[in-house]
Amino acid sequence: MHSKRRKILFYCQSLVGLGHLTSSLLVIRELSTYADVDLIHGGQGLQQMPELPGFRHLRLPTILIDSATDELYAPDSDDPIENVWAERAAAIERFLDWPYDAVIVEFFPFGRRRLKKEILGLFATVRQRCAAVPIFCFVREILVPAPLDAEQRMVKLVREHIHTVFVRGDPNIVHFEETFALTADISDRLVYVGYVSPPLPGQWPIRQNKIVVSQGGGEIGMNLLRSAIQTAPLLAEYQFLVVTSSRASTTEITELQALIRSENVKVVSFLSNFQEELLTAALSISLGGDNTLMDVICTRTPALAFPYGGNSEQGLRIQKLSGKGFISVLSQTDLTPALLCTKIRVAINQPYPDEIIAMNGAVEMSNRIALIIDELVTV
Repeated sequence: MHSKRRKILFYCQSLVGLGHLTSSLLVIRELSTYADVDLIHGGQGLQQMPELPGFRHLRLPTILIDSATDELYAPDSDDPIENVWAERAAAIERFLDWPYDAVIVEFFPFGRRRLKKEILGLFATVRQRCAAVPIFCFVREILVPAPLDAEQRMVKLVREHIHTVFVRGDPNIVHFEETFALTADISDRLVYVGYVSPPLPGQWPIRQNKIVVSQGGGEIGMNLLRSAIQTAPLLAEYQFLVVTSSRASTTEITELQALIRSENVKVVSFLSNFQEELLTAALSISLGGDNTLMDVICTRTPALAFPYGGNSEQGLRIQKLSGKGFISVLSQTDLTPALLCTKIRVAINQPYPDEIIAMNGAVEMSNRIALIIDELVTV
């Protein structure tokens, strides 16, 4: 299919959580079948990055958003933020290995406006060094709605810089225009590739009486884990596997363990085989984060989701999927043991929907990029 091995530059910055990096790595895994990929990433890091042929990665000095002040700060540095930006720029310059056949930027220009100077600087260098190579955007299907003038700026940036906007989503579930009013202005560059999830298992094991309760990669959701532990004595026939965030402190884990009143609860701080655990679970209970939902749907596991109030994007996705019967929504009042017990029993016993959701986004996007690069090279 490919005349020669390609080289792709990938830029992904997470300002909260791990979802963006996880999705990007699934795409990189597919790209690595025909391209060497250089990834520039920042924010929260994974404990272990994948080993793939021709894969290099640079983790930039971390810059995060302070949820209290909404200001950017560098958690690992006492230097002024300007120094950290300069350090990042120098690290990028040392890392880049020209030339590239394509560039992929995750989320920008639909988000990451705080990183605009760094990203546009990178685009300018790419144009200087590699002329008209395509720059692709990789974005989730639901955005945090923005004012019209902000959307107009995003459209302008797409038209100036982006060859194709790859949307990780299925229009049968959510349309991009539901949270981006000016979608029609970029419809000629927009392609839905399907949700990005890990590859499906070769065989489907038998489900056990096990409930996986997970917090995701962030720092919220302890109340959900507490409620599940307190509900466990009412459901003695089920094993509760309670998975905290890998960022949970020893104090938080000790506090959860102190709540255990029944022998059917196990608390762990990280699961390397989360998808395998879901495959054999009767139910998933989670905050309904992006990656957790993908794992839940891809493994066709019945699910309860407790949407995090601070994230309208997750709330809308959960609402859409619950409307199709894939998950049931939990509210704050459902977190008492008696009500949560009822919700659990109902969710486990209701039939699973027949509808199939497009989940092959990583493969689809990788294939489309290969075709575009081949076409541009032969023109």
